[in-house]
Amino acid sequence: MRWQCNIHISEDSQPQPRTYSVEYEPRKVSSFLWPTPAMALIQEGFVSADTYNSLPTIQEVADVPQEYAADLEHLQELLARHNVPESISIRLIHRHYDIADGDAMVFRDIALPAHGTVEVMRATPIASAQLHGKNFFVSSTAQLQAYEYTTETTVGLSEYETFIAEFVEIVVQRKLQHKFGLKINHRSEMEVKADQKEFEFPEEQCTITIPITLPLPEATHEIDVDTDWGAVDIQHKRKRGKTKPRPRPSSTRTTCSHGGPAAPEDCRGECAKEGHGGPAAPEDCRGECAKEGGILFDGRIVQLGTPFHGLLNNLMEVW
Repeated sequence: MRWQCNIHISEDSQPQPRTYSVEYEPRKVSSFLWPTPAMALIQEGFVSADTYNSLPTIQEVADVPQEYAADLEHLQELLARHNVPESISIRLIHRHYDIADGDAMVFRDIALPAHGTVEVMRATPIASAQLHGKNFFVSSTAQLQAYEYTTETTVGLSEYETFIAEFVEIVVQRKLQHKFGLKINHRSEMEVKADQKEFEFPEEQCTITIPITLPLPEATHEIDVDTDWGAVDIQHKRKRGKTKPRPRPSSTRTTCSHGGPAAPEDCRGECAKEGHGGPAAPEDCRGECAKEGGILFDGRIVQLGTPFHGLLNNLMEVW
């Protein structure tokens, strides 16, 4: 691919300016090909399984928000400068599970009759539903590429081209491609004004995002990290000098909580409390605990009668 540039030069000795034609190729920077005028800012199509599975895990990026705080703040200020809607926020790039060819990680709202609405993410065949991009990273072609999806309709990004172009440029220049991206919330998410927590449910190969106003599992998680951020109040920053900018009053917070590798000893200990005793393989433990009405969640037993057990049991009945 080549571009052509026509240059007009006026010379004192010439009655008419001369025109020179120069052809050149698009510039590559750090293996990223900057978009040409014919290229869209948003890459169409579904992300491949190989690409998705190469994204960092939540464990690998748990320290990124702190280590790259200045870059994160700069991106948050970019949201404010372009006055993008609250439905667009900065996203910590991470994955929880691998996917197979033909699948995509999909978020789906599930209404629980006795509790409210939670959001479940799990691998889903691409052909099984109408999907919309939800979480985006900057691809090797310097374009936004959706890597996780939702069954809900999201806001269109086409009217925010100036913001997207500047966002992509900053991410590439600062080498943040596997650190920060964008999250696009759908309408029902914007109606939720409470902070949320996302929990891994490896026994079902999914995650569950729950408003903190609903019952939550016990706080025994090794990783507890914010995963998306809205615009900051840059007017407050200007007034207070170097004071840390504060989020817009209406912004909410999403935190990812992860309990680390499930240890059979943890499950064994919980089962021993129920009188099972003796060595037990995880599969045996699952069966024994099921007899007692407990649910194995992230390597731990959620006991029958606890508030979170009621929510989890309600979820597993309707999903």
